[in-house]
Amino acid sequence: MNNFLFLGGDMRSLHAAKRLGERYDCFVYGVAETESIHAPVLREITKFKSLVLPLPACADGLNINAPYSKTPIPISVIPEAVYSGGTVYCGKSCPALEKICTENNLSLIDYFEREELAVMNAIPTSEGCLEIIMREKPQTIFGSSVLLTGFGRISKVLGKLLIALGAKVTVTARKYSDLAWAEISGCETIHLSKLDDMLEKFDTIINTIPAPILDTDRLKMLKPDCLVVDLASKACVPNLENAKKEGVNIIRALSLPGKTSPVTAGYIIADTIMNILALSSETAESGDTNV
Repeated sequence: MNNFLFLGGDMRSLHAAKRLGERYDCFVYGVAETESIHAPVLREITKFKSLVLPLPACADGLNINAPYSKTPIPISVIPEAVYSGGTVYCGKSCPALEKICTENNLSLIDYFEREELAVMNAIPTSEGCLEIIMREKPQTIFGSSVLLTGFGRISKVLGKLLIALGAKVTVTARKYSDLAWAEISGCETIHLSKLDDMLEKFDTIINTIPAPILDTDRLKMLKPDCLVVDLASKACVPNLENAKKEGVNIIRALSLPGKTSPVTAGYIIADTIMNILALSSETAESGDTNV
């Protein structure tokens, strides 16, 4: 019987432990005392067959991401938390984590690389983005003009939600295939190379492209009251001071699932781990080592 230790993490990890605990023995370490109802809390680290690290696993290459822990949890404790030959599940791996797992005969699986997690995470991200727009804009989404940059998983979900709420949605992207999918989804489209001609018409811009696409010249083209919600890992505005000078309201909204929907986000992590376990079991039964 497999058992799991959730080491560090935020509310997502706690709810993931609760969800996975419906099938397996799960424990947590490095959390707030008030959250112990989600899974049994350990006072000291002991070894388990499997270890689950948070999303992101490690922000500085030295310590596990553990906002609830009273003291830092260095990644060097990992061999103390999982048996040799065991499995470490993490969100967004890093070289230091990969090195310590290799040196201690531990399998490392990055659940953040799983497509089902990325797709499902687009839902709480999109809903969190809508909450920001409704809070920041003194007008309804209905009837507003919204620009989506890029048309990946998040933009696909956001486009549907915005259209359902009555927004006029335009998508800009480099790939013509993305623009074709956006058009099929009911959005207006414009190639990124021609974006300058349209910027002044939008009430809200939602960026999903991890690149500095809003330079100083483009900032000057925006409406004075335009809201920019940046969801990308790399900022779309290379110089926030310039944005402030132009009076543009820019909100960097990272890790929205953990902030706005930690229960759902935690369940998504747990379900993804269960999918990985199911696939491993099927592979072992079939004897197929190439899956």
